[in-house]
Amino acid sequence: MPSWSKLDFCKFAADWAGQDCPCVSEFDETDGNSENSVEFSNGDLEGVSEAMQNLRIENGYDELRPKGARIPLPWEILQPVIRILGHCLLGPLNAEDVKDAASVAVKRMYARASHELNPQAILATRSLIQLDKKGRETAKIAAAVTVMSNVNTPSKAKKPEILLVSK
Repeated sequence: MPSWSKLDFCKFAADWAGQDCPCVSEFDETDGNSENSVEFSNGDLEGVSEAMQNLRIENGYDELRPKGARIPLPWEILQPVIRILGHCLLGPLNAEDVKDAASVAVKRMYARASHELNPQAILATRSLIQLDKKGRETAKIAAAVTVMSNVNTPSKAKKPEILLVSK
């Protein structure tokens, strides 16, 4: 399956899960860092005025906003969706953007399952979130060990050289 179709599927799954709520970021290490946050430095008035312009409510905003794509997700549909998201999240050959999109989709699925009190979906999505978290921690540790290891140190033992001597 090509990576662009995995990305599309992850985006659709995140949309199917419904609205984004604060419990989605429950498993994130950094609290308070959202994509929509605005940072101000040194009292930059132009940045503040632009940020305020972006935050204002305009007439007709509800018509411009896409309607919710939240669909009913019974377990018969949710189970294969979670399997595919698990493949996108934990596949060793997947690109990082696919893994990130799958992580967002799984977190949104978890939020929806916890709001609907669906125990099978809660267990499956929470397990995927924990596996993703552990996998990313392991990758960070492996990268740190690789950087810290000496380049001149051989990675595996060399075979002893056998010399043939003729009489």
